[in-house]
Amino acid sequence: MHDDESWLIVSGEPAFTVDLGSTGVTVELTDERSDPDPLPADVLIEVVRTTLEAEGVVAGSVDIIALDASAIAELNRTHMGHDGPTDVLSFPLDDPSEGDSFGFVPHVGDIVLCPEVARGQAADHAGTYDAELHLLVIHGALHLLGHDHAEPDERALMQAAEATHLQRYGFDHPGDQQ
Repeated sequence: MHDDESWLIVSGEPAFTVDLGSTGVTVELTDERSDPDPLPADVLIEVVRTTLEAEGVVAGSVDIIALDASAIAELNRTHMGHDGPTDVLSFPLDDPSEGDSFGFVPHVGDIVLCPEVARGQAADHAGTYDAELHLLVIHGALHLLGHDHAEPDERALMQAAEATHLQRYGFDHPGDQQ
């Protein structure tokens, strides 16, 4: 058991944690990139944790996986039917509200992040690489909770939530770039 609700694993090895008595949101980050430039893992973990808690998640776990462009491109093609790399993908799993009903800590899902794509689009999107990483993990966390942006009204709601969470870290939302 960890003293705080969030902790970090940075390695190519998968992690497995079971704690049926815990509350709060735990977030793990696994960096599977070949890029030696370290990610601000502790920051990304905190951003995801606080976003989920602010959205009402009282218990759950999330994995953030950082991948190279080629690896996320394969996931993008397999799961979304799109060619090429993307910045972030979300894979929801358990409904966070089910943990109370069924007596387990739900695995809310996985956020797959491509820092290489984030760095390349940051100047034209969120403005800085740091702001872009914040936006992408917030965006991914909101997707885990069912937010979407396929329709204009859904997009407006999701972007409003993103803006609220970004403000907590001193960043402005880049606006609708759909």
